[in-house]
Amino acid sequence: MDKYGGRIPGVRRISADIAKANDGVTISHGHVHNILTGEAENLTDRTRRLLARFFGRQPAFFHPPEHAERVPSPDSVRALAARLATFDQAQLDAIRTALDIASAQRSPDTCSPDK
Repeated sequence: MDKYGGRIPGVRRISADIAKANDGVTISHGHVHNILTGEAENLTDRTRRLLARFFGRQPAFFHPPEHAERVPSPDSVRALAARLATFDQAQLDAIRTALDIASAQRSPDTCSPDK
């Protein structure tokens, strides 16, 4: 904000400043608007590089957090529980088998030759 005298700049100004930081290559002011409002869901590698240079960061800074950090919403957990409640025993056994196989594949001790 100091760069802009304490004022919030418009998207055209931000786009122009991105161009200055990137040897004339910029992001359109429309795309800047979409980024600022959260409407730009997936940033391209090109956009990440331009933003990284503008902000003095690494492009990886602009990648979304890992999916593993997400906590399922209570509604999705309830929906899954309601769906599982309709399964018969054979379907539940098949799911348990699939989970056991997936868990074994992720376990480091399953990599030994005798397993």
